[in-house]
Amino acid sequence: MRTGPGWSGAAGWVRFGAVVMVIVGVFGVIEGLVAVLSPSYYITVGGAVFVLSLAGWGWVHLALGALVAIVGASLLGDAPSWARGTAVGLVALSAILHLTFVAAAPVWSILVIALDVIVLYALITTWDEPLRTGR
Repeated sequence: MRTGPGWSGAAGWVRFGAVVMVIVGVFGVIEGLVAVLSPSYYITVGGAVFVLSLAGWGWVHLALGALVAIVGASLLGDAPSWARGTAVGLVALSAILHLTFVAAAPVWSILVIALDVIVLYALITTWDEPLRTGR
């Protein structure tokens, strides 16, 4: 992790948010694969979660998880503004998606929502602070 001369305190929060994003993204990919490959793993009412089948939700989780992990990894560098903005949007979407998935995996969904909120806090509270101090 880049700390010390030339890096601001905001860099630590952004890096923290980035690492949590990568972890949550990989979780989403795994969750999606489980739903696609073994739909009987989740207990639901009528085999549907909200409006999609488990396989449909699996593909949504898989795609969103991959995007979250990729954007999270891009924040580990100098965290360009496009990556911060995209990260906030994807993490907010991830939280909403997991809110609708609570019926299938309540504890897991609440855990991921909590991690998403922590990432949002880390990214938004440091938005205006430059990562480099100019040294």
